[in-house]
Amino acid sequence: HRDLHYPLRRQRQMCIRDRNSWESEKVRLAGKVAVITGAGAGIAEASAEIFAREGARVVVAEIDEEKGTDVAARIGEHAFFVHTDVTNESSVEQLMQQSMAKFGRIDVLFSCAGGSVVNDSVVTEVDMDVWQKTIPLDLMGPFLCARHGIPHIIACGGGSVINVSSVVALRGNHPAHVYSAAKGGLISFTRSLAGAYSSDGVRANVICPGMIATDRIKSRYSNKPKSNRRAATVSTYGSYEFGAGDPVDIANIALFLASDESRMINGATIPADGGISAY
Repeated sequence: HRDLHYPLRRQRQMCIRDRNSWESEKVRLAGKVAVITGAGAGIAEASAEIFAREGARVVVAEIDEEKGTDVAARIGEHAFFVHTDVTNESSVEQLMQQSMAKFGRIDVLFSCAGGSVVNDSVVTEVDMDVWQKTIPLDLMGPFLCARHGIPHIIACGGGSVINVSSVVALRGNHPAHVYSAAKGGLISFTRSLAGAYSSDGVRANVICPGMIATDRIKSRYSNKPKSNRRAATVSTYGSYEFGAGDPVDIANIALFLASDESRMINGATIPADGGISAY
């Protein structure tokens, strides 16, 4: 029996070897140009590196000039840094214009710049300064990027818009009402983009990360006294098998959404939270 099956086993081994060789050589974003906001750190930084490794030319859009320059230099000739404030419409418009001038096209828009404010709280208690800081960054930023990026994507034949929301938009985050409002709004906005521009060949999807171990999150929560009730939500992740993730976990999802492999995915909300929003 072993001898009879040997040719089949041999053929299967050859097919696996050929497939693995093809997978190792495949470049998933060859010929594409990706604009990534907030690319000086965290998820966006990991995404910029992975996108470039997969063949894309990457525009590193970052408000912190030192960080943005460092990331672009580390990636090399296929990256280009543009100082960008996503809360300023003129700055975002310049970002898209410089991206077109440098690389001649935009295929992927990954709006990853964002963040929360430590003293975010419930609606009856939160200082309105938190609203003034959070909404422009987390909601208006992606809005402005879509406003000025999508026309270029359409002109180049279509592409992918990827926004970053949060698990708090899926299950609520009772002590942080402003951040929840911003990230919840971003889901609805992304669905609206998907419906409005699908006929132009533009897909729009949103990722909802859970707790991701970026430098910002680690510095905020690691070995420090908890400053408000919101921090107590961090302990919830200890109950889930996958717990906290790494920036590369979200970057890999963004890579899939940026590639043609995800061409049938449009208007989707993708949880990446280790299951915390599901059970």
